[in-house]
Amino acid sequence: MKAKSIIAKLIALVLVLTTVFSFTSVGASALAKSVPTASEGHALVMKSESLTVAKKKTVQMTASVTNVDEQPVIYWASSDESIATVDETGLVKGVSVGTVTIAAATVVDGEVLSGEFTINVTKRNNFLRNLLEERQILSYQYSYEDDYYYTNDKDAWQYNFGFGKIYDFASPYLLLEYDYIRIFFTYEDKDWMLQMWKGQYGLVFYGGEIGIYTRPHDEKGIGAWTFFNCPAEEDWLKMEMTLWHEQTDGSWNREFTRDYDYYWWCTGFKNGHLRQEEPADELRLTGRITFKDAEMTSLVADGLAECGFTESLTKDGIALDGFYVDGNDIHFSWQNISEAESTMWVKVSAGIVGSLLLLPVAPFLLPFVGAYAALVLIVDLVL
Repeated sequence: MKAKSIIAKLIALVLVLTTVFSFTSVGASALAKSVPTASEGHALVMKSESLTVAKKKTVQMTASVTNVDEQPVIYWASSDESIATVDETGLVKGVSVGTVTIAAATVVDGEVLSGEFTINVTKRNNFLRNLLEERQILSYQYSYEDDYYYTNDKDAWQYNFGFGKIYDFASPYLLLEYDYIRIFFTYEDKDWMLQMWKGQYGLVFYGGEIGIYTRPHDEKGIGAWTFFNCPAEEDWLKMEMTLWHEQTDGSWNREFTRDYDYYWWCTGFKNGHLRQEEPADELRLTGRITFKDAEMTSLVADGLAECGFTESLTKDGIALDGFYVDGNDIHFSWQNISEAESTMWVKVSAGIVGSLLLLPVAPFLLPFVGAYAALVLIVDLVL
């Protein structure tokens, strides 16, 4: 009710102000330039740097109108200025801990447009989230909407390094325990690899990925050490991905959804630890990928079948580890199939060897081990 009230008051204010402004040369000019053809329609699009702001800190919000030659004046208001204030530029400042609605409104061609955004005011900033979201450390970002981290694959340093099976072989030594499937095919004189991952990433994250990789076609075929390049932008594919996590009561919780867009590497990582790392079948990856044409779609469908996926007759009837072909779209549900080798022997062997080597200096290492354990606990609590 409070949100509706603030929007109603804001719209009333806009109507009054635009009526006054229409008698001034500046106001008349701005409104005149903003009138498009009636068939185009208008929409108010609101954006924010984040959904969270700390007390005494600010976050910038923006609002724009579609299908106009010149942006009209936007009017801003806060539903509770004791929690957060907003100025005429859309700059929101946190005042006290709580949740507040920030509303924006304007008038275009006699039509009132309005929108609202929920901002959470927290006691303090989260250092790691700020680094990932604002400073783009390691090309990772943070989503406040579903509380997860993801790679900004549109501008990621990882793009320069491609991908090969050696990365998966080495992953257990880096505390990366994940299931994966690979689909290889040749299309338009290129060798392609479509790979999906899901599992435990280090000590405090679990998640999933979809990657597209290419290389010039080689008649020798694809071997264990074949290396692929990250694809040129014209070979990126539209896709969407949702990660699900099985709860202890048997229900499945949606962890996050990556929106339908062009990707070469679609990722998402949640803070937490799986109950069982090998295999990671308490995670389920669902989504769809749009391929370039029927030939490419058929090649990938064949590859999924070779991996053990079952083709479904309807989109609503996709079974676990199944897929459905709809034109150039492939919808899928992946949970149990995995080409990943068990790495338990790697961990056990490394643990035994490491223990034997470190036994003589164990007394000197205990303080450092304790400090490391404390750091992991602090990071887990902060996230």
